[in-house]
Amino acid sequence: MTLSPKEDLMHELGITQGIIDRAREGAQQARAKRVTDLFVTVTPAADFTTESIEMYYEMLAADDPMFAGARLHFASAPVSAVCLACGDEFVTDAPEPLCPQCGSNQVRFDPHAVMIQLTDIAVEEEADEPAVKDDSAATDETTANDGRRDV
Repeated sequence: MTLSPKEDLMHELGITQGIIDRAREGAQQARAKRVTDLFVTVTPAADFTTESIEMYYEMLAADDPMFAGARLHFASAPVSAVCLACGDEFVTDAPEPLCPQCGSNQVRFDPHAVMIQLTDIAVEEEADEPAVKDDSAATDETTANDGRRDV
C-alpha cells in the first residue's frame, strides 16, 4: 500500500502524537512536573524518518509546558526479515537489507514488527513540599534509573 504525500504526513503526525501521549501518561503517573527527555527506539521497518518525527514533535510540543525543553533521543533496533527469493529468515538493522544467503534485495520485514516505540522518559519531579532553597542541590531531576522512568 502506498500512501499519498498527505496521508504519509498524517501517518507521521499520528505516530508523533502517540509518542507524546504515552510520555504524558508516564509523566502523570510519576507525578512529574515535566518531561525532560524522551527515548525512542526505531527499527528499519519504520516507513518514515526520524527527522519527520522530530519535526512533528517540535510542532506538537512547542507550546506544551509538560514538554518545555524536552529532548528526543533515538536509538535503533534490529528487526526480523524474510527473503522473498530464497525464503531465508534473518535479523537485520539495515533499512534496505540484502539477503545474507542469496544477496537478493527482495526482502520483506516482519509485518508484525514494531516500527517505533517510546522506551523511556526522564522527568523533573514535582516537589511534594515547598522547596527550601539550597544552593548545594544540583537539580530537581529524578536520579532513579539515570533520571529515567520506564513507560
